Amino acid sequence: MSVSSGYGPLSVLLHWFTVLWFSIMWSAGILIGQWRDAPDLVYDLHVTVGVFGAAIIVWRIVNRIGRGFAPANPAHAGWERMLARGVQWVFLLALSTSIITGLLKAFMGNGSQYFLWGSELPRLGRLGDLGAAVDVVHASGSMVLFTALILHVAGALKHSLLQRDGTLMRILKPTKPGK
Repeated sequence: MSVSSGYGPLSVLLHWFTVLWFSIMWSAGILIGQWRDAPDLVYDLHVTVGVFGAAIIVWRIVNRIGRGFAPANPAHAGWERMLARGVQWVFLLALSTSIITGLLKAFMGNGSQYFLWGSELPRLGRLGDLGAAVDVVHASGSMVLFTALILHVAGALKHSLLQRDGTLMRILKPTKPGK
């Protein structure tokens, strides 16, 4: 089992926070998109988790760009290292796109948005005619994010179950020092 250096405790914590945040956001977003009269609770959950989680996720994106990624395992094939790095960058770009457009929709969208406890978000303006375009970019960013997630999980499972090379431990067991 060969394991290249992994991620530090903060990166591991931010990774798993993002997994939880995305799971809630994706589930609520799908319900909103597929359920014509989704209950207010679903909308409010999506908005509340999105707004409060956005600050942490943005900080994670900046942190990752500033610190860089942990080095790829040199035992992996070149195409695997390149695909893994590409998926990581797609994650950062799709997360950024989804967060920016989500915040635009929440604070400048054409409808009222509420937190779970019933408080309305302040309006910072109106998107007006740009609202439909922001909706499309938000939905597209979310689909790209989901596609990257599928590739990411497939790669982790391949390395964990088929190759048993310890790659998964990089994000399960923090290293010191790490990225």
